Amino acid sequence: MRKKRTAIWVLAAAAVLSGCSGKTVTEATTSANGETPKTEAAKADNGTTGDAVTISLVESLTSPERTVVLREIADKYEAEHPNVKIDIVSPPLENADAKITQMLMNGSGVDIVEVRDSTITQFVTNEWIADLQKYLDSWPEKDTLTDSAKEVIHYMKDGAYMVPYGFYQRGLYYRADWFKDKGLKQPETWQDLYESGVAVTDPANSRFGYSFRGGTSGYQYADTIYWSWIGTDKLADPNAGYFLKDGNGATIFTLPEVKEALHFYKDLFKNASPTDSIAWGFSEMVQGFVGGTTSMLIQDPEVIATCSADLQDDQWDLVPFPKGPSGQAVFPNGFAGWGMTSFTEHPDEAADFLLFLSDSENNTYFAKNYSTIPIHSNAAEKDSYFSEARFAMYMDMAKEPDIYRHAAYPQMYEAFATYKTEVDTMYQKYLTDEITDDDLLKWLDEFWKKAYQDEGQKW
Repeated sequence: MRKKRTAIWVLAAAAVLSGCSGKTVTEATTSANGETPKTEAAKADNGTTGDAVTISLVESLTSPERTVVLREIADKYEAEHPNVKIDIVSPPLENADAKITQMLMNGSGVDIVEVRDSTITQFVTNEWIADLQKYLDSWPEKDTLTDSAKEVIHYMKDGAYMVPYGFYQRGLYYRADWFKDKGLKQPETWQDLYESGVAVTDPANSRFGYSFRGGTSGYQYADTIYWSWIGTDKLADPNAGYFLKDGNGATIFTLPEVKEALHFYKDLFKNASPTDSIAWGFSEMVQGFVGGTTSMLIQDPEVIATCSADLQDDQWDLVPFPKGPSGQAVFPNGFAGWGMTSFTEHPDEAADFLLFLSDSENNTYFAKNYSTIPIHSNAAEKDSYFSEARFAMYMDMAKEPDIYRHAAYPQMYEAFATYKTEVDTMYQKYLTDEITDDDLLKWLDEFWKKAYQDEGQKW
């Protein structure tokens, strides 16, 4: 039995969200009546007999637009299962994770919950979500799942605790019109990005080269620079991207390449970014780009819709993530999806709806409207959106897996909950010259060495 660690994870719930989105949201609960059959015999009745069942799904990365898409899929499910009622609960984004944690601690009131890369360890460690393996084994749609989807389903090695709805892979957005005016080529490396950013920067006219993220989750952008400098071959495991392959808890923060990358990170802020970007999160960095303050932005595919709405087609473009001196471009393969609570009173019905949400038709529709990378390999066959125009860039990166690599901060450690509450402040102190590069690297190294000593190897 995994140990209960509720007290620790209450702190995690209070931590700042690490997700990419920063949209304004409202709280909404929607439902309609219906039933799902509980047995194979009941299925023969097409769900028209038996007791009514209510399945509650709680979102985390909420937005009004996304809730509408979920509601459409839920309505379709209810039409096919007339005795099933689907409630979609959408807490405000700012406190959604805390709300979800509270509901899970109470052990009631939710059947399906949104699970993210930053919360899956918490949910599994506390035994709040159930192993879905037996349902997946008999699911016909499992045969078209991508390798990334299969990997995430078994992110926790002892079971299948969630099914992702999509991936958040980063690309480089740039203002094609600004670059044309300056005679600049599209950036292919971090050095290209820096030089182009400096060339564009004109503080007197409020123009800057880069949408720096120095606020919540800004540390993730420093990580991508480190990894692109050293390459993934030196990492102990791509999912534990702070530890070196030679073992015994040695961290990347002792490497000279990482120190060089840290200096580059600071130069990018000092010489090519707005001063107030020291506090920018998702919303500010995206607005800086589409609003005409910055010429480059590294973000997930959901920004495609924003750029399409706010900019002319010839004003912007989306190109692959920049490569570092290692020859690799390394970034997190962020993910989120659906898990079933361990205390649901209707596990068969909840699992059936969860897999309905995740089938190739519904997932492709959801991914297109929410701008995530879908989980089924046949998505491009179902909708040309994924093989054409701006989104095709992500498919191009997937064709070069030796160059475009994935790595992640070691969020399987319980210490990661504390880390998220402290690390952004440490980087801000470095960027504003309150501490030195050695001070920051020492803090990072000692934090993760202690985590390794306390919890052991967890990958």
